[in-house]
Amino acid sequence: MKVRHVLYFVVSVIALLGVIMFIFPEDGIRINKNWVLYFPSFEEMFLDSKKATVSADSLINSQIDINEIIPEENINEIDSIDFEELKKSITPLEFPEDNPHALDNFYSKLHNMDKEKRVRVMHYGDSQIEGDRISSFIRSKFQTRYGGLGIGLCSPVAIYAQYSLKQANSANWYRHNGFAYSENISPHKKYGPMIAYNRFAPIPDSATWEATTKYSAWLEFSESNLGYSNTKTFKNIAIYYGNSKTKVQIKVISDGHELAVDSLEAGEDLYVYRYNSDTYLNNVRLEFEAYDSPDFYAISLEDDTGVFVDNIALRGSSGTVFTTTDGSLLAKSFAELGVDLFILQFGGNTVPYIEDAKSAERFANHFYYQLAFLKNVVPDVNIIVIGPSDMATKIKDDYQTYPNLENIVDELRKATHRAGCVYWDMYKAMGGENSMIAWVNANPPLASPDFVHFTPNGANVVSNIFYNSLIINYAEYLERAKNAK
Repeated sequence: MKVRHVLYFVVSVIALLGVIMFIFPEDGIRINKNWVLYFPSFEEMFLDSKKATVSADSLINSQIDINEIIPEENINEIDSIDFEELKKSITPLEFPEDNPHALDNFYSKLHNMDKEKRVRVMHYGDSQIEGDRISSFIRSKFQTRYGGLGIGLCSPVAIYAQYSLKQANSANWYRHNGFAYSENISPHKKYGPMIAYNRFAPIPDSATWEATTKYSAWLEFSESNLGYSNTKTFKNIAIYYGNSKTKVQIKVISDGHELAVDSLEAGEDLYVYRYNSDTYLNNVRLEFEAYDSPDFYAISLEDDTGVFVDNIALRGSSGTVFTTTDGSLLAKSFAELGVDLFILQFGGNTVPYIEDAKSAERFANHFYYQLAFLKNVVPDVNIIVIGPSDMATKIKDDYQTYPNLENIVDELRKATHRAGCVYWDMYKAMGGENSMIAWVNANPPLASPDFVHFTPNGANVVSNIFYNSLIINYAEYLERAKNAK
């Protein structure tokens, strides 16, 4: 074969590949559910088309401790604070245009802690906050600033390991979820504030039930070596329960000493059993005995006064669960708890399934109704929505931000503001598009190899940015209140 023939052949092949490169769909051709055929574009072949990502080192080095910069005891000296300079290190809270003071109720409670005594923040989220991640950092910062001890609400039976508290239980507990698959089917929607309840006896058939079998069970709560020091001790135990056919004997035991023998009420309503200790506790065992078990909604370990931050992780949930539970029970629960601020951190579980801007809008509309529902059952409550983090998936040969993640962020922001609530853009705080790649590759890693979840270090970084944003805005509120006098 002559040289020119070889040359013609090579040129023809290159030309053919160029044509294919030009006409081949950028999103590829789907073969079936699991396979997509791609062909490289001109930019991918010859240009560096990868977008720059945030510098994780720069992000870590730019972190500040707002509690030191704006200490509470000097909060009245706010005239000297350069807010514009401080804001360079944070991602600000975003307020609706028609409600720029949407957190004033919460801020007023913080500012009047001497009178209020107790302020409660309920942090709901998906698996991104499991293990008390993010919540524990925010709790530690709040309690360092305003006082308070204890983890707050926790599930009677632990469903995942966490840093802040060790839990153990007898083997005869049943769990009923209201937010994900549960092998135990619930005959009702009375799930309570943690959107789940636990029982140590099976749910009885009302028509045939007789008090013939006595059940006993126990729960243990003890300090963790991994948690912040403020979660290791507490004074008060509150048990939220209901829906029991018989009274239940309860024993409260700490370090082998029996502190109380009492009973839990029978009835369908919400009840709260409280044990208040004169001294601080760090290890507690609760023993129960009865012919029927109540539905145990939550157990709270807390101090007499201070800020309490509850971690309520709903793995697999998109956050659209509140309207599917019993609203009356939720309203009573929130009233008993005295909630002042909801933090709702959702969106991540929808990211892989949102195909376009329209489906992102539909999800955000569903989420809007959750906000409206919560504001209806707790009229004076303030709400902050934390949007999804950056999340990466493998597209062709590289990890990239999910294609419609920014649509979800934009639509969640709109829905949040439409409900009169405050939005905080975690995606932006991380660095925006493809920032998750930098977080995964940081040393030490700030995110796990699944390109979705934070490591403990990463959770602390993003928590710090959020908390700093909140306290800077709180200081601006105080400046505004001071100037209004």
